[in-house]
Amino acid sequence: MTKIVKNLMVFVLALSVGLILSFGTFVLKNHPLMIKQPSSVLKASLLPLNENDLASTPPHVNLFDFYKTYGQRILGNSNLHIIRREEWGVDDFQDLTPQTFCQTQFCVEEDYNPHTSFATTEYLRSRELIINYRNNFKNYDDTFLLSKQQENGLTYYYLPAEEIVIHHTAGTFTNNLLESKKELQRIYKMQAIDRKWRDVAYHFFIDGAGNIFEGTLGGKYSIGAHTYWHNNGTIGIALMGDFRPGHDTFTQPMQESLIKLVKYLIQEYHWDTTNPKFYLKKPDLSGREWSTLLIKGHQELDIREIKTECPGIDSEQLRQ
Repeated sequence: MTKIVKNLMVFVLALSVGLILSFGTFVLKNHPLMIKQPSSVLKASLLPLNENDLASTPPHVNLFDFYKTYGQRILGNSNLHIIRREEWGVDDFQDLTPQTFCQTQFCVEEDYNPHTSFATTEYLRSRELIINYRNNFKNYDDTFLLSKQQENGLTYYYLPAEEIVIHHTAGTFTNNLLESKKELQRIYKMQAIDRKWRDVAYHFFIDGAGNIFEGTLGGKYSIGAHTYWHNNGTIGIALMGDFRPGHDTFTQPMQESLIKLVKYLIQEYHWDTTNPKFYLKKPDLSGREWSTLLIKGHQELDIREIKTECPGIDSEQLRQ
């Protein structure tokens, strides 16, 4: 009799557990919102725990600083003065700035549409570049990608920064503050308003007198719009003028300011430069490679057969 009672109790217990599990499954299936989702901050802190992505993160990159400071404006320190956007007149155009903006790889894709901007060989290279990105870096970027609405009401996107890309504006060379402000306003109108990019493509500008100007309001770690398929994880610095041979002169004040700015950014981003080689993306995005080229000229990342002449100055000279 005792054995029968025990068996009956086991049966009832098993039946109860089964009913509870079935009911729980039904509730979760039909009412998924009953499960409390982790906050965006918690998600952001958990995403980098993906071992594959951590393994492919360049050792010099500081992820702690990325999550702590992304979106902060970079305005220099006691040793380096960076002229704020408000000082060079961006507010004069704020009401004209469009609210829509191409995201992810950003607006340079519109300027360099592979179907219309490239020859056949270059089109095939561009397709290869896209495939390489999707195979090798999309998951990495999706893991770390963050967004933030800035004070101008626009949402910017952020990824850990790995390297610096130098450009020239190929526009008017200026060596006094008043003319530089006018040129920056022209660039802003062209890029943010006429091209509907919402903001300037670069993070910083340097004029002929060595003045350094704040670029995009996205701030620290923001994704710019300066290099085809190489905007993610790069900082764009634009030298104001046309520095191809026979054109404007890369002045001593510009060189000195560029050196100071690069040193400041390395410090500001807490990059570890004790190792002279850095684990960077290959220009064709086929993977990563150990390279000493933490600073690149735009030309070194151009996939076209006839490469851009930007920044006009030999890249090795820029790295000296």
